[in-house]
Amino acid sequence: MATRSGRLVVGALDRIVHSSANYWVAMLCDLAAALAFLVLGLHRFSGPRVVAGGVVIVGFMSSGLLEYVVHRWLLHGPPSMASRGHAQHHAEPRTLISTPLLVIMAGALVIWGLLGLVLTAGIAALLVFGLYAGYNYFALVHHWQHHRGKELASVAYLRRLERLHHLHHHRQVVNFGISTAMWDRLFGTFQPTNEPATHSVFWNSIRSYWIKLTCKASATN
Repeated sequence: MATRSGRLVVGALDRIVHSSANYWVAMLCDLAAALAFLVLGLHRFSGPRVVAGGVVIVGFMSSGLLEYVVHRWLLHGPPSMASRGHAQHHAEPRTLISTPLLVIMAGALVIWGLLGLVLTAGIAALLVFGLYAGYNYFALVHHWQHHRGKELASVAYLRRLERLHHLHHHRQVVNFGISTAMWDRLFGTFQPTNEPATHSVFWNSIRSYWIKLTCKASATN
């Protein structure tokens, strides 16, 4: 009985994920939710405006890292409903497939609650607004990449992102960043052409430091 109920729930969620209505309504709701966090943050924040702006920028920049982590290790990770839905997106890139309605909003509320444990409510709300704004930017860019490619062609930066994402669809171990290539460059998964992905300066530095550290420890012993 429990197994059957589980299959019914999974089936219902799959239908939602593949629903064009869910796609468009979720996009509008996420935009409204981001604006709600902005209003809340401005209402609860009493410091200088430049600080508020800085907090929003930090949140927006951090959204690129969150996008990379989710895309690389969740959507291309172990078998799950998320990875299955993303595999379907790779198989049919023009099909309107989206995270179920209110899931992103719920995640934003959880992040806000956790941030509220160590930050003031205003700063936490502005930080989440920055994250949410970054997510909405990603969602819009990703939509344009698959449905409005000709419009992106007029902007060099967006055209370049589209080409990198197109390469990701052909080689799913590179170019996980959709709204920015910065984190791919940092983690060594950036590939501008059909050549092998570039080596990660970040991880190579960590690896070199670790080797030196362990070698010193061995010499001391």
